[in-house]
Amino acid sequence: MNDDARPAFRRLSRRLAVCLIFCTIIRVDLTARAAVDVREAPLNVILITVSSLRADHVSCLGYERQTTPHLDKLAREHILFRNAFAASGWTMPAHGALFTSLHPSAHGATHIDRTLGEEHQTLAEILADSGYYCVGFCCGPRLDTEHGFAQGFHVFADRSVTALLEVMEYERAEAFDINRRRTNDLITDAAITWLRNNRHSLFFLFVHYYDNHWDYGPPEPYRSLYDPDYTGSLDGTQIAREPLYSNAPDERDIRHMIALYDGEIRQTDEDLGELLAALEDQGLFRNSLVIVLGDHGEEFYEHGHTSHQGIYDELIHIPLVISVPSGIRRSTEALVSQVDILPTILDYLGISAPDACRGRSLRPVIEGRADSINEFVFVEYTGGAVPDIFAVRSLSHKCCVTARGDVFAYDLVADPEESAPIIMQDFSDRMRQLHGSLSQILAGFGMGTATGLQKNRAD
Repeated sequence: MNDDARPAFRRLSRRLAVCLIFCTIIRVDLTARAAVDVREAPLNVILITVSSLRADHVSCLGYERQTTPHLDKLAREHILFRNAFAASGWTMPAHGALFTSLHPSAHGATHIDRTLGEEHQTLAEILADSGYYCVGFCCGPRLDTEHGFAQGFHVFADRSVTALLEVMEYERAEAFDINRRRTNDLITDAAITWLRNNRHSLFFLFVHYYDNHWDYGPPEPYRSLYDPDYTGSLDGTQIAREPLYSNAPDERDIRHMIALYDGEIRQTDEDLGELLAALEDQGLFRNSLVIVLGDHGEEFYEHGHTSHQGIYDELIHIPLVISVPSGIRRSTEALVSQVDILPTILDYLGISAPDACRGRSLRPVIEGRADSINEFVFVEYTGGAVPDIFAVRSLSHKCCVTARGDVFAYDLVADPEESAPIIMQDFSDRMRQLHGSLSQILAGFGMGTATGLQKNRAD
């Protein structure tokens, strides 16, 4: 195929892919529809997550580059949470917390060889039981049916994009790398097509954008948008592999790596903008809860590595914007966690949250009846790439316990970069209070603290 024909072929392939995805969904949709008891209810639910989106690279949260104009607009017109935190530093446990309002060690999806426990009630299961039609559009190696994330969905299109890209690009399945393929456009087109053809009066739509995840390979104009003069050899691939993972290149290459990441954010924001425009065109902001958030952040050697393993703020501080039909516009410093999303949704729908939920409804903050609902949030990393670590974070401090029994804290006001850990014997009163709260949470998982934690984890 000559070079002149390639763009047209790609456009045709994209349209064909969306048609094939949608035909598959329609077939499942018609089969499932008869089993759903759709009733009158005030609000649809639209939940959009963006992979690897750290808060300090979002322009409405203060980043110097204009990376997120569409998300910024949504934030200006609705509710922006400036202090939202992921429950974990990577996708599976973070989404597990989002779907169940349970901490990762409770919901079980903490490692790539583990799954979201079927015994836990998910958001989709709760909504399906209440008459909602539940559909999800996502692709990625972990957020899939195999790992338990399809629970409760009538349609969960987790493999359609990957399978179609494999076919269209004539790749052998074993050689196909989703981390190097553009998928957001297909996800966006499929979600918009479903919305335009949807006949359910009450629905839950989940969309996950994956392209922002490493590798960092945005196409033009995003590839050179923030670093057009770079002439080095770093191309944005293999950043989570050695030697790059723990051996930093020179500062110029790191700046280029970040520029490529920012280019992916800008590209993803364009995809998000297309979906938000479709919601606006269909008047869905008038009768829906719309929630957009990052699933976790990303690291660029701030603490010695790339990728996203750990609980430093660059890995857990995420953007969160919520739209409610009342038209409330505000920005809040309230401290919130991903486990608060499920209770918030159910509160607005008038559905009781399961007793097991660890989160709290954000409705009082959204409506201006409370400045905050959380004194601290709990975070953990248990994925295996780095040693297990657990923490509670307040607005001013973070207290941590490792699987080896190390206990330390950070004063986030004096040390926002988390470069100077404070040992337990030097704790302030506030740090000791947070350590006590962390100990109680870990005890609920059957773990001890300090030197006892490692033993209990091994058992």
